[in-house]
Formats: sequence, C-alpha cells, structure tokens
Amino acid sequence: MKRSVCTILTCSLAALLIACDSRQGSDQQPSTPAATVKLPGVITAPVAADIERPFPDAGNYVIDLAPGNISIRANQVNELEILDGIAARAGFRLLTGDVAWETVTVDIQKDTLHAALVELIKAYPYLIIYTPDKDTRQEVLSEVVVGDLLATETADSDAATAAGDEAPLEGLDDLSDPGQQAYLQELQSPFWEVRARAVEEIEPVGEALYVLTDLIVNDPSPEVRIATTRALEFSEDPQAIQALAACLKDEDLYVVMECITSLEHIGDKTTVVHLQPLLMHYDETVRNTAARAIQNLQ
Repeated sequence: MKRSVCTILTCSLAALLIACDSRQGSDQQPSTPAATVKLPGVITAPVAADIERPFPDAGNYVIDLAPGNISIRANQVNELEILDGIAARAGFRLLTGDVAWETVTVDIQKDTLHAALVELIKAYPYLIIYTPDKDTRQEVLSEVVVGDLLATETADSDAATAAGDEAPLEGLDDLSDPGQQAYLQELQSPFWEVRARAVEEIEPVGEALYVLTDLIVNDPSPEVRIATTRALEFSEDPQAIQALAACLKDEDLYVVMECITSLEHIGDKTTVVHLQPLLMHYDETVRNTAARAIQNLQ
C-alpha cells in the first residue's frame, strides 16, 4: 500500500514538472531590450558618424567651411561660380583677371581654407592675401587674386600709349618679376620671420608698394613693421611718405624711431611738420632722434 502511494506521488510530481515546463515554453515571452522597441517617429538604428554625404547633382555645388574640415564638392560647375560662392561664405574679396575658367567636378577635403583654395586655383596665377583683424590682430584671409591681371593692364597701357596718351600705367613690373611675386607670397606667411625677410628683399613699387604701406601700419609684428620702414625709405612715391608719417604714432618706440630715420633718409622737407610733434614725446630717445632728423631736413 505504501509503495502504491509513493508511486502515485512520484508520477504526480513528474507530471507537474512536465506541465510547468510546457507552460513556460508556450506562455512566457523572451525579454526584449527597451531600446529596440519601435515607437512612432523615433529612429532606433544608430546613425554612423562617417556616412558619406550624397554628391551634388550636375550643375550644383556644396561648400562646408567647418573649422578643421573644409569641404568643397561640385558637379560640373564653372570654377568662377565656385570661387564666388566660397568668397561669399568666407567673407574675402575676390579679384579675377582674364581667366579661361573651366567647368569642373571636384571633391576637395582639406583642414584649412587656404589649402582648399590652393587646390582649386593652383592651375592659375594667384595671390592669397591676409591682413590683421582690427579687433583680434590675428591674420585673416582678406583677398584672393586669380589670373594674370598684369597682362590685361599692360595690354591696356600699350593700347593707350599707341593712341597718343602720355600717361601709361606705372608700377606694373613688380608682378612680372617671378622673384617679386615670390616675396609677395611670403608676405602672407603666418611667421613674422618669413614676412620680415620678404620685406627686406621686395622692391617697393606697384602692388608691392600698396602691400608694404598696409604692413607698416597693420602688421602685428614690430619686427616686420621696422623692416617695412627700411623698405619704404627707398621709394619716392608720396604714398610711402604718408605711410611712414602714419607709423610715427606706432605704439612701439623702436618702430617710431625707425620711421623717423627713414623719413630723414628720404630727405623730403615737407615731412618736418610730421616730426615736430615728436619733440614733445615722453621718451627722450624719440625726442632726440626727431630733433636730429628735423635739423638735417631743414
């Protein structure tokens, strides 16, 4: 009798276990992470950071000037149109000569705008000009010149001369000299040592004179401004004298004294009027330098 009871209990327990296993397999749902539940309007799939942006359609271009990641992508677009778009976005002045612009497809990815521009216009003569920002004094891209502007201006000058005009364009030989062009390029360097060396070698005529008169007032490096005073003293152009007179108000005393010396070297007596206020300068050395220059000019 006891064996029968044990047998019945054993069978009942086994049946109960089987029933539980069967119920668990049929009724219990597998656990699902909450992140994979799809809700209306919610993107559940992770977005890859390096998904390639679609290339623009024919006739269109896209410019992205994000810091450290410059992207210029164009599909069958005229080069000048691309340059105009970059200039509008970056805020620099674009000057172009007589250039046979081409329709191109480009995909330019660079770290800097300067490198991207060079990649785009390297097939043509170009000049990229930087000037110090008035507020931060940091050099910023201010002007891009593309094309042989010299050739156009020279042709116009020759035509005017042939027609009997007696005032041909002057000061254009500075851009025809490859060495002069190289020095103009070096004046855009972020390193003052390179700019100072270029200033010492450049001839202050034409476009170079314009650049030098800007440097003497706006270059953030006093060493470059000093080198510029010495370059300008070899020019007889009134623009050079005006620039030297303006730098007499420089905040750096060494620059002021170099300007005085350069004006004395030029020997224009009319500059005495600019030197006289320095006789009351707070610095004795400046006062003495100005007094000597005035004496020699009178």
